[in-house]
Amino acid sequence: LTCFINALLKLDRPMILILDDLQWAEALAIDLVLGELLESIERQKNAHLFFFIGLYRDDEISVDHPLLPKLNSLRESSNVKITNMHLSAFSKDDLGDMISNELKLPKRLIGELSDVVYKKTSGHILFAVELLNSMVRDSTIYFSMRRR
Repeated sequence: LTCFINALLKLDRPMILILDDLQWAEALAIDLVLGELLESIERQKNAHLFFFIGLYRDDEISVDHPLLPKLNSLRESSNVKITNMHLSAFSKDDLGDMISNELKLPKRLIGELSDVVYKKTSGHILFAVELLNSMVRDSTIYFSMRRR
């Protein structure tokens, strides 16, 4: 993996590596990716072209998870800049606004749908979008020219 990334960096083009669900990664994988790989990239002259995004659910990380010491170690390194972003669930009102906007209907007409989606997803946007998509696929909700 390191050789592959280094070869790509020699192309002198920006590169983004995204790894999701790091909360499930074992210590060996974390050491490989966040240790050896990032250290190798730091030594490249085109390191500024590399952008790494690591995603994890902080509510699934215990204090003894191997990810935390590795992140702290990287944070202390002068060559690695880490930015933490905490993404919280949508509020019931925000979810209603999103559904209203996507369906191009006033909020007063999507109130019940918004309530159901919020109750089923707790405002988690990915789950809300997937639920709405499945409702469209299953014809639970659909567009009709007829007025009610």
